[in-house]
Amino acid sequence: PTQFYGAWNGDWAVWGGASFKVTEKATINGQVAYEDEGTVAAALNVAYELVPGFVITPEIAYTSFGDDRGVADDAFGGVIRFQRNF
Repeated sequence: PTQFYGAWNGDWAVWGGASFKVTEKATINGQVAYEDEGTVAAALNVAYELVPGFVITPEIAYTSFGDDRGVADDAFGGVIRFQRNF
């Protein structure tokens, strides 16, 4: 379908996410998505403020593709973000 929020297969999709501050320096963020065609995606990261104005955020992601896409394997990924605020 034509839409402007995100790309998905099927007639509908659901996204949900939350953040939890575990310490003064660390926040855990998670997101889960499901689409009508059966694909499930999840991501989890920890934003850690090493020093004031410098945040390091490692993230892992997982996607299980629905049968209709013809993708047999699941996908795993990861990234590390370094952010400096002035």
